[in-house]
Formats: sequence, C-alpha cells, structure tokens
Amino acid sequence: MEKLRLSVYFVIGIIIILIVFTLLKSWFVYDRGIELAKHPSNSIQTVYVEPDDDLVEHSSVVWGKFLYYPLGLNRDRENFGPRKTLNHAQNLVFVDLQTGRNRKVFNKSVYIWDYFYGGEPEKLSSDSETQEVSEDVFPSLKTGKKFVIVGMPEDTNKDGYLNQKDSKKVFVYDPNSDELLPILPKKFYLEKILPDTPENKLVMIVKREEESSPNKKKPNLPTLYIYDTLQKRGQMIERP
Repeated sequence: MEKLRLSVYFVIGIIIILIVFTLLKSWFVYDRGIELAKHPSNSIQTVYVEPDDDLVEHSSVVWGKFLYYPLGLNRDRENFGPRKTLNHAQNLVFVDLQTGRNRKVFNKSVYIWDYFYGGEPEKLSSDSETQEVSEDVFPSLKTGKKFVIVGMPEDTNKDGYLNQKDSKKVFVYDPNSDELLPILPKKFYLEKILPDTPENKLVMIVKREEESSPNKKKPNLPTLYIYDTLQKRGQMIERP
C-alpha cells in the first residue's frame, strides 16, 4: 500500500514538472521573446541569453554555395501548416563558401518567427523517398534561391519585448547579393502565407494595422497580397 502511494506521488510530481516546463517554455520563447533594454542614453539595446553553439548544432549548406545557421534557434514542431515546423531565432548568419565572406542578415534587434526557402523544382519532381528534405524547406513554394523570413522588427504593442504579440513582417533575403527586402506595404502585417503558388510568387493574406481613431466604424479586414520575388514588386488584391 505504501509503495502504491509513493508511485502515485511520483507520477503526480512528474506531471507537475512537465506542466511547469511547458509554461516556462511558452513564456521564455513566445511571450518573452527578446527583451529591449533602455539605457540612460535613451538608446535601445537587445538583451540576449547566451545561446548554445549554433554553428555546431544548426548549421546547414544550401544550394552548394552558402552555409547558414540561426542564432538562438528554438524549433517549434507543435504547429500546423505545410512544414509542421516554426524556426524561432534572433538572427541568421550566412557564409559564402567560395569567398569565405560571412554576415548577419539583420543589423538590429529582430525576433524571427520563422524562416524558410522554396524547394528546387527539379528536386521536388524526383523521388522524395530517396532524399532527406531539410526542415527549412517550404516544399510547395518556388521562390528561387532566396530565403523568406517572417519576423517582428518593432515592439508594436510597447511591452518592452519583441515577441509573438507584435505584428509580423515579411522579408526576402538574397544571399548572393546580400540584399534584404521588407516586402509588405507600410502599416500592413502578415496573417498567413499560402502554399502551392505559381513560380516566383509569394502569396499572403495580410491585414492593415488598426488605427486608434474615434471616428473609425469598421475593423480592417484581411486582404490578399502577391509579391513577385523575381521582379521585386507586390500587388494588393482588393476584396470585392
């Protein structure tokens, strides 16, 4: 009887530990995000937690030319969507394997919600069972040799953190030219990226930021935005 009671206490203890761990992960990774610390000079600096060795743990080679790895990666595999994965990070580092040049994608504080790149058409059409697809590949996107990055570059809710509660912006990064382009119109943020789109097209559902105006009668409705990664221009599709 005493052994049974101890076993029950042990199981309850394990359950409590798992619940506490889950709640702490949710706060540190999603709600807390990256803290913005204000200094006497009124400048804003990022407070980072010392990460693991990201180069060793998370580096990959893409297109036979670039090595890249995230800083402070926390990979979330509990979400739905075409990839079943979200890559939360603080920045991305790219190394040109031909020249040895390396650089960070962002030069200021950003909370990366996810990053990925499109699958190569010739590889997508071959037998997928014989190939190991990277977790960073969005198979049904054909956006060329460019990375798509979803991130929160601004503390839009003014809580002192860059995290999931801030508005999501979308960037396209070309490692060949080291060009980082914010692609959404001003005052719009991302709701959803759609799969199975035409070549060089990034199709998104976006929404305009709400304005705190006393005369405003209706909330802003989501709308469609199509960005051409080759031509580097976007088109807003108005609702009928």
